[in-house]
Parts: sequence; structure tokens; C-alpha cells
Amino acid sequence: MILDDRPHKLQYLVTTPGYEDDNGDYHQDESHYEGDIPCRHVTNGKAGEREFEDGVVRTYSAIIRLDADCREFSIGDKVRLSLLGGIEREYEVKGFNRNQMYARLWV
Repeated sequence: MILDDRPHKLQYLVTTPGYEDDNGDYHQDESHYEGDIPCRHVTNGKAGEREFEDGVVRTYSAIIRLDADCREFSIGDKVRLSLLGGIEREYEVKGFNRNQMYARLWV
């Protein structure tokens, strides 16, 4: 039996901006979650603080470890984490870092 060290799934919020069609009717923006990125969720236990790449110190509650070849995330992105047992949590990205072995997402 092989143990998966990335048992959780991460999705990211995609928003399509609203627009006005040829008839002058306005169509509201639409948002939905996409992706099915395998990951590890590491709770911080208590809120931590870290200075991120933009020089701002932010408080975060968890670190999510992803494969190094995952998509790029930006500060302020919305993500949804699906944990084992059917538990889902939504977070805002506080910071993102990629190195050769893996990527980290602070939420």
C-alpha cells in the first residue's frame, strides 16, 4: 500500500467579469472554483506572521504544500481546500513561494 502524502485537493476561484451585450443588456460577473490540485495542508496551530514578497507582514493560519509545477498564485486569490472526510475550507492567499522541490501557499 502506498501512502499519499498529498491527500487533500485545492481549487481556486475564477471570476469572469460582467459585460454588456449587443442589445445593451448587462450580464453580471460569474465566479466558480476550478482545479483539482493535490496538496498537503499544514495547520499552524495559532496565527503566525510572516513578511511576504511584497514587503508586507501578514497573519496566516495555515500553509498548503503543493507540487513545484503547480499554477502561480497571487496575494488575495481565493482558494478552497477539500480535506479528507468531506470538510471544505475557503481561504484568501497571503503569500506564495515556489522552489525546486515544492511550492508553499500561506493562507
